[in-house]
Amino acid sequence: MIEDDFFAIIDPLLQPTGSIAEDGEDYREPPLDVLRYYRRPVRLHWIPWLGRALSVVAVVRQPIDIGLSVVDYRRFLTRLAMAVNGRFPPWQKPGPCGLVIGLTIVVLTPEPIGPADDAILSQVLGSLGRTRAVPFGVIRVNLGQEAISFALASNDDKLFPEPLLLADALTERFRRFVPLMEF
Repeated sequence: MIEDDFFAIIDPLLQPTGSIAEDGEDYREPPLDVLRYYRRPVRLHWIPWLGRALSVVAVVRQPIDIGLSVVDYRRFLTRLAMAVNGRFPPWQKPGPCGLVIGLTIVVLTPEPIGPADDAILSQVLGSLGRTRAVPFGVIRVNLGQEAISFALASNDDKLFPEPLLLADALTERFRRFVPLMEF
């Protein structure tokens, strides 16, 4: 599968939720290649200042300096959170913005997906520290292998449905590696 086919799968999933596709960006140092952003305004509270949020799905290529380890993926998520914060600052006047960003990360990786990947992604999910971006899901996809691994955080599916929506739809198209049951 190629990237264009992949975007043909996720574009129709995210458009009905109100997500708007935007071009990505490329950073040299530290390396980060965001292929596409999908953003959608979210209303958390009836008071406008307290109630503004943004749901962002970032489709990125896994950087070459990042391996599949907890330490590397924490560094990668922090790097991506800073890029998303710079792209969608809270003071952005034209268009919707928000004080909080509900972030869903879709990582296209050339490395093979294995049965231990879900456990590693689960450890990384809640570890961004002090940023505006709150990761609700990390979905790792190998297009050549047609395999997927992911970790999802619990959230209100009505406010941020993107992680669960993407995980369900991509699981139908890509293989999952699940650990064997132990007795």
